[in-house]
Amino acid sequence: MSKVVRFISRVVCCFSVTASSAVFAQGADRIIASQAKPHLAAYADCAKQYLRQAAKKDPTTTFERIESSLRPACGHHVDLARDALFRSDFNRSEANAIIRSAYASMQPELRFSFDQAASSERQRRQVEKDQAAQPPHAGETGSVSQDQIKAMEIERSKFLKEASSAFDNCLATELKSLVPTSNEPAETLAKVIEIKCGDLEKRVAGLGVAFYGASKDGFQTIVKEPLDERKKRLVADIVTLRADLAKEAAKQPKEASEAGASAKPANGN
Repeated sequence: MSKVVRFISRVVCCFSVTASSAVFAQGADRIIASQAKPHLAAYADCAKQYLRQAAKKDPTTTFERIESSLRPACGHHVDLARDALFRSDFNRSEANAIIRSAYASMQPELRFSFDQAASSERQRRQVEKDQAAQPPHAGETGSVSQDQIKAMEIERSKFLKEASSAFDNCLATELKSLVPTSNEPAETLAKVIEIKCGDLEKRVAGLGVAFYGASKDGFQTIVKEPLDERKKRLVADIVTLRADLAKEAAKQPKEASEAGASAKPANGN
């Protein structure tokens, strides 16, 4: 398996928890993680900050419309990551594939960050509009309402992240438990794991609907797409873990044979 294939299979580890992260902690992966990962993580932080600012400036726009401006805003981090890969002997095609896969993994979280900031800004503007239409009450100031909105948004974000992490951890736990003992197709096994973690997935979806006052269809860009993206990666995680387990199993007889040969006396007795 080439360096780029192994890295693409685990590049999501740069931004979220995966079951197979402990398996790929050596060789080229370690070099890539130390050289490219810091720049890709810096790009993610830059992109989130830029998206939050864009959402505050125009909360009526969409992620798709603002996404194209991420490159000029934060692209220097991508250039640094690509240069680091070149220095690690990856060619241009491999480096571009790694970077594209990294962005695909972080895109749902970037979308979530933008939608969350836009929703908060729309609420803030609506409060200001409502206050402007009403006579002020004695002792009441606009800053109190804004503080309340900010506190509510912090709590919403905390509960959603906790619920999402619980769902992700459930997928990882079930994957590690079932893959070594199952010969079912990866797609079938992924469905079984999703069913086992179904209650936690429903909790994430329910919080999205409750917190943002949206219909089940309306919360798609806030919660559903990140969940769907994580489930798509589950099949890849299953295939990757199986391949690695098979590789480790193949090494053991060879290592045992080599150990026996080295212990045998030179005269054969």
